[in-house]
Amino acid sequence: MKRQFFIAGVQFRPRQEINVAIKDLKAGDKLILTPEPENKFDPNAVNISRSITDDEGITYFIYLGYVPKKFSSEVSAMLDIGAPIICTVDEVNAAAKTYEMFKVTVAIPVEEEAESNEDPYEDNGGY
Repeated sequence: MKRQFFIAGVQFRPRQEINVAIKDLKAGDKLILTPEPENKFDPNAVNISRSITDDEGITYFIYLGYVPKKFSSEVSAMLDIGAPIICTVDEVNAAAKTYEMFKVTVAIPVEEEAESNEDPYEDNGGY
């Protein structure tokens, strides 16, 4: 599974929080996915946030928005079964409209297959 999208609901966040969240955020950074089954608008809602450690060493979380409803049931189900799902920042554009500021990819990492033409059963007698 691999889905790319703009984070939904950013436009409802206070601008001051968005400014803090966007500071030093760059492509490749990992974000945190948290299911919100009690969400009154979508029982499959998945919150997207980032962690920030301040100058005093205190780590806190800044809520950015949500996985769009189009993908929320799939992402929520993957989180429920404990899939190793990750959310990675693709683009950050502070000058964009708030609903297009954060483009991310949510995916289950896939191990790269060995680039070998050898028979995988060769070492164990063909079994």
